[in-house]
Amino acid sequence: METSSAAAMMDHRAAPSLSVEEKRRIERVARCVARDRDGDLTEKLLLRLLAITRNGRRWGFLAPDHPLHPYYLQQKVSERCRILRPRNAAADR
Repeated sequence: METSSAAAMMDHRAAPSLSVEEKRRIERVARCVARDRDGDLTEKLLLRLLAITRNGRRWGFLAPDHPLHPYYLQQKVSERCRILRPRNAAADR
């Protein structure tokens, strides 16, 4: 199985019923947290805001027990890998 096919299958399992809007929101937050120098603190602040606002429909994916949390984690790790991998190294392969 090709790597891209495996990633696509994993992506599909991790995010079973995402609307385009949900997918964009999760990817945007994951990108922001991954790029932030203190991403863990940013994530904790976002979780605190989630608890205060109780807007689980919009931001619930931040909570570890949410069904879309694995997709969020996958996007965050993917973005961190993209940041750490130099562009020239990716082009040489």
